[in-house]
Amino acid sequence: METLVSTATRRNWSRLNVKWNGHKLTRRANKTNSVRNIVPTEYYSNIENIPIIENIISTIDKLDVDLFSAMYSIALNIFNSEKLAEGVSSDKANVRKFIAEYSSLSINKELMSYKLPNDEEDLLGLIYQSLCKEGDKNKRGLYYTPLHITRKLTAHLIFSESQTFFDPCCGSGSFLRSIKTVRPTQLYGVDCDRIAVMLCKANLILQYQYFEFYPNIYCFDFLSEQEAFDTDEKRMILGRKYDYIYTNPPWGAIIRNNSISHNYGDAFSCFLHRASKMLSNNGSLMFLLPEAVLNVKTHARLRAYLLDNYSVDKLHYLNNLFTGVTTRVVALTISRSINCTTQIVSDKDTVEYIPTSTFRNSFNFMFLPTTSKDKFIVDLLKNKGKSTLADSVWALGIVTGNNAEKLLDVPVDRSEAIYTGKEILPYRLLPNKKYIVYDRAQFQQAAKEEIYRAKEKLVYKFISNKLVFAYDNKGSLFLNSANIVIPNIPAMSILSALLFLNSELFQFAYNRLFGGVKILKGNLSKLPFPYLTTAEDMRFSSIARQLVAGNTDLIYDANMEVYNYYNVADKQIKYIKEVIGYGTTA
Repeated sequence: METLVSTATRRNWSRLNVKWNGHKLTRRANKTNSVRNIVPTEYYSNIENIPIIENIISTIDKLDVDLFSAMYSIALNIFNSEKLAEGVSSDKANVRKFIAEYSSLSINKELMSYKLPNDEEDLLGLIYQSLCKEGDKNKRGLYYTPLHITRKLTAHLIFSESQTFFDPCCGSGSFLRSIKTVRPTQLYGVDCDRIAVMLCKANLILQYQYFEFYPNIYCFDFLSEQEAFDTDEKRMILGRKYDYIYTNPPWGAIIRNNSISHNYGDAFSCFLHRASKMLSNNGSLMFLLPEAVLNVKTHARLRAYLLDNYSVDKLHYLNNLFTGVTTRVVALTISRSINCTTQIVSDKDTVEYIPTSTFRNSFNFMFLPTTSKDKFIVDLLKNKGKSTLADSVWALGIVTGNNAEKLLDVPVDRSEAIYTGKEILPYRLLPNKKYIVYDRAQFQQAAKEEIYRAKEKLVYKFISNKLVFAYDNKGSLFLNSANIVIPNIPAMSILSALLFLNSELFQFAYNRLFGGVKILKGNLSKLPFPYLTTAEDMRFSSIARQLVAGNTDLIYDANMEVYNYYNVADKQIKYIKEVIGYGTTA
């Protein structure tokens, strides 16, 4: 961890007396070190079972039993209830092999006899996820995909007897169990979590209990180059090609000491790169990924690799799937086929097709669903674009280094108001909730004071999927959840720039050009602004001034002024509103 913290940052922490033990800040909420339980409500088949599962979790917490043994005891409990075993014996060869494989684990009699609900599709995976602490789940990417989602994503797959399906991050087996096949020997899975591998084997035995087989599920690190091919089972798994590779890889982990990680770094990119090499000529690969993979610059190299070597067949938006994870999810499907179009499926299951060449021609090879209709509207801005925000003054809000200590709930001597991103509305600010004593020497990071004290400036939300800009002419202070820009656009006043930036049309253009949940300086700097006449600038700035003063009835007028300036047709306005959710409101 020490190598991830810059010398300058450690120097700031030392100067500010921020406690750091070489592994983490000790005065900071950190999800990766959280010890609370996260109940994956999306994973329940029947929400009425929540109190039952909570009782099971509470019972396990009170018992003197390790997690591996607890889950093994519950697996045996389910085998017994399904008449596949009696105690720790069975007349089925695969169940006997399962029991023998895990015979070193202790068996808890209370958990073996506990009355379990019988209407949960993956009771083992549900209990295991509920037992794991938030920090552990984040470090290991332990967020299992609900079966109704994996069934939806695999419903179109039809297997011949010679085809194979592989999940390199199989967890408790959601994707493997969703495949419509009568021959479970066609299914293969890997996970580095020993407990997950055990649960996956148990689930497949339960699902195919009338088929004599032992699951092809193996425990090793799919990305480990040191361990690769050092056993027969690894050579068997890693040395073959698969017709279908579907998975939900870990998202947050950083991979090191791996040749793939030198190019990609994060776990899901490394998994995707390696798995893609194992795809058969006629096969397809589908990964559940954070939406950021589509447009964030960090992942540009991965996108370029996919465009150069594969066909990007489908992007399926799935919104927020996992409890405790705010990131939107997208299912990315690639293949080795020659396909010039990409299918875009919205979270409402509407379908459209766009040329894949759109991605190659975009900034940083962004995988954004820009249709010909989108391009026509964006080109209206570009055709009148004479300048950008590139030469403007930019700044970040203050990083205090310790908000709990430095932000005050009530004013004191020498303190002043400070605003956060939460107080930023289109055009205006909500009343501040915090105060601060301005002392640059005590802050971890701060912009030049003259920027904060500027006669006029615009501030905008940094974490947002919409453009939300407010006007400040009081020299106010802002925290780092708010960014600052002082526009320098020829023939356009700051208030007119404010109106354009808050308009539905510019919101649409930003969405289609860049997407994402962060409003980035680099992206804003590329937005095209027109050259206004003096009369036009006066008209736009007059409306903006009234909106800053609180006359929110003029929001509609402001948007229509921008639409009319660019000659946007009514049907295009309707489409823009549908795409952005009716734009901004004050």
